[in-house]
Amino acid sequence: MVLENNSNVIAMMTREYEAGVIKCHHYWPTSSKEPLDLKHFRIFMENSQTLQCFIIRLLQIVNKSFNIENIVTQMREQRYGMIQTKEQYHFCYEVVLEVLKKLLSLD
Repeated sequence: MVLENNSNVIAMMTREYEAGVIKCHHYWPTSSKEPLDLKHFRIFMENSQTLQCFIIRLLQIVNKSFNIENIVTQMREQRYGMIQTKEQYHFCYEVVLEVLKKLLSLD
């Protein structure tokens, strides 16, 4: 929902638990060291500040998943017969690996 609506602020107006009843499910990581891994997303806590009446958390949602098979299918839809040999598939994996290395070095 956050990505669909391009939201940059989430205001949770309740406690997680009230009188032993769950009022809000935990949708953020518990620490800045471990992201919350969901099916299609990873959520990172970049910062957390506890104030007297509320908590401010700065979160980053990453949508980093990809599938080489889907990428090849999309490429073949654009150009028939593209990527046929083992060497061509190997090249695709090498390119993805290099892109991921570059992205990691930006952090």
